[in-house]
Amino acid sequence: MGSFAVIAKGMLRQEQRSGRVMMGYLLGCAIVGYWMSNFLRYAVDAGEPINILETFCVVEQHYVNMLFLVLGWLLIMADVPFMKGNIYLLLYRCGRKRWNMGMLFYILIQAFLYAAALAAFTIIISSFFGFAGNMWSSPVYSLALDVTNNIGAKYNITFPWLGMMKAMSVPQAFAVTFLFLYLYLAFMGVLLYVAALLLSGTAGMVVVMGVHLAGYLRMMDGYTETSLLARAVPGNFIDGTLSYWQSAALFLEWIAVLMVLSSVFVKKIEFQQRDEAEG
Repeated sequence: MGSFAVIAKGMLRQEQRSGRVMMGYLLGCAIVGYWMSNFLRYAVDAGEPINILETFCVVEQHYVNMLFLVLGWLLIMADVPFMKGNIYLLLYRCGRKRWNMGMLFYILIQAFLYAAALAAFTIIISSFFGFAGNMWSSPVYSLALDVTNNIGAKYNITFPWLGMMKAMSVPQAFAVTFLFLYLYLAFMGVLLYVAALLLSGTAGMVVVMGVHLAGYLRMMDGYTETSLLARAVPGNFIDGTLSYWQSAALFLEWIAVLMVLSSVFVKKIEFQQRDEAEG
């Protein structure tokens, strides 16, 4: 446990000083900031305060925001060793098993930090416009009841998740939204890692973007059950029951499967052949 935790800790120290990682965080905040500005502009025009946790729930369940938000995450992931080509040197130094577990642990931690940074960003900005508590605000209720999309068309923001508002308090909705975002980011990160092990860093990016875009297209066509991106939007599955937890279980299962595959692939890497191919 301690050995791969040390590897992950060292990776975090190294990568958090990377310009590419910082750009990934800034890109994520910029994408969230665009949709957040639309929502806050609507709230100001409505003349009513909002719950400071609502902004995250609204923005992180907006389909187009989710489409682009992954770009910041992939920019962060593009700077890790298995993407930069020095995987084999590091494997020689610390061993395959420990290195593999360290990379997986790093991905899980970095996904949490990215999601937490976005959540903190929305809370800090929203604190100038609202209140803290359990209650949903009037602007969000009106947005959820906007079946004619008059508000959505004017402010370019939507929140059609009335079922979530009826089933959960704002802190509960915030926690579920955060969890689902984190699980999706973690899944995409581990998928990228496994694809990079099996193929290459570039091919891994292609695979991840393909899965992400396919999920978005299926979601927009209404096939939410078979769209991984739709599964990352809890409002799609909150219907007064606990069925939305099936999505969380699905992500955990996929992450576990990918972790097992990574432990298999990392044992089968032929260093000499791969080094010669990249050299």
